[in-house]
Amino acid sequence: MTIQQQPADLVEHRRRQIRRFANLMDSRFRIPGTKQTFGVDPILGLVPGGGDAVAMVISAGIVIQAVRFGARGSTLALMLFNVAVDAIFGAVPILGSVFDVWFKANNRNIALLDRHVTDPQLTRAQIRRRVFWLIVLVIAFTVALLALLTVGIVALIAWLI
Repeated sequence: MTIQQQPADLVEHRRRQIRRFANLMDSRFRIPGTKQTFGVDPILGLVPGGGDAVAMVISAGIVIQAVRFGARGSTLALMLFNVAVDAIFGAVPILGSVFDVWFKANNRNIALLDRHVTDPQLTRAQIRRRVFWLIVLVIAFTVALLALLTVGIVALIAWLI
């Protein structure tokens, strides 16, 4: 039984809990003197050797809740994409934490879940457009990451020589 088949007050209670959780991970604290917020996710990213892995596992909990809400495959794919982008770029030391402050994968996933709950049926054209842009983003991120790694390796070799 999906969560949407349960009483409405229980469904709304679960949505509030998930929203609070995402807020804790992505936007609980404010950088003084700015409107920029951050959460526990970028802080976990500062922990060497596994902080980002822990954040990724925690973020996967929202995706699991989306499954319980009966989210469609396309919604789940977008949510998993957000978690993957957050994990990949968040793994870069220091800069990854800066990226986590900006990207806010959990808040994005909550917006996707809310959209599913209020309008569970997307048209084929909407899904195709999103999948197209996801593919473009994945290719762009992969090329950028490859370029960054290549520059880093070349700089390291030049420094060693």
